[in-house]
Amino acid sequence: MKTEKKYYISSGDLTAMYTLCFGYGHDSKGDYIVNLSTDSEKAVSKAMEYVEKANDIYPLETSYADVSLNEIVRRKQEQIEADNLKRKEENIANWVVASKELISQGKNPFDKIWANGHVVGHYFIDDMSQETINYWANITEYKSEIHEAISNICKPRAIYIPKNANKHFGSVGDKVTVKAFVLSQDHYENSFGYNNYSVKIKYITEDGERLVTNGGDETKFNEAIWDSVNTWVELEATVKSHNKFTPKIDYTEVCEKTGQLIDKEKDGDKTWNTTSLIRPKLIKVFGQEQEVA
Repeated sequence: MKTEKKYYISSGDLTAMYTLCFGYGHDSKGDYIVNLSTDSEKAVSKAMEYVEKANDIYPLETSYADVSLNEIVRRKQEQIEADNLKRKEENIANWVVASKELISQGKNPFDKIWANGHVVGHYFIDDMSQETINYWANITEYKSEIHEAISNICKPRAIYIPKNANKHFGSVGDKVTVKAFVLSQDHYENSFGYNNYSVKIKYITEDGERLVTNGGDETKFNEAIWDSVNTWVELEATVKSHNKFTPKIDYTEVCEKTGQLIDKEKDGDKTWNTTSLIRPKLIKVFGQEQEVA
């Protein structure tokens, strides 16, 4: 409930000077009348002079000037920081609730689907690469209960994969025979013809070199290696090129004004080396009784 109208001392938006206002008090929006002073005693004295000259029935409230402007600024800043912290905690709590719902749907709250600079969905946990599964399975310290939940889901799914040595394999033009672990197979539509699809396959060798083959999905090689993800294979191929790749990373930032969490994307801080192979021939899928060459 608002009190009766009165004159009262307040300060401007920048808290640089005491001001005289008229309304229901400092915490309510009133009408600015005049600047007073940066000194509290002078501000009170000028305010009293103004009200006396006005010679009306409204009283003067001077309690705001009992505190120095510096103290008022400090209190405002503390309140802003407290409000921001409260909003951040509320947003994190909301994120935890939303993340639990995503996990219950079989989705990974950390694996976002981006479109036009915005998050439009999340990938399914079952579609995580084996490397990503291993990463989460090996985490021992958790930033939140959501981190721990994803880690616990991944632990029983972890299998050994050589560590990425971040180095190129062989020399360009070499014909090689190599044993490698199939990390992923990505099927996509190409621009070479109607309803034509290609397959990009990623591997890692026993020594940690990353390899890539890329070709039509109906080639003899791609038909033979179909559904071999998370399997060791032996193949012959020619080294086409040595490549470098700097992946983008997702991160979350807290807006200083609103305290809301903002999803953003930026270039990573590390460049990775890969080797492209051409004319691959599958020699063996380990775990099968017969060679496939």
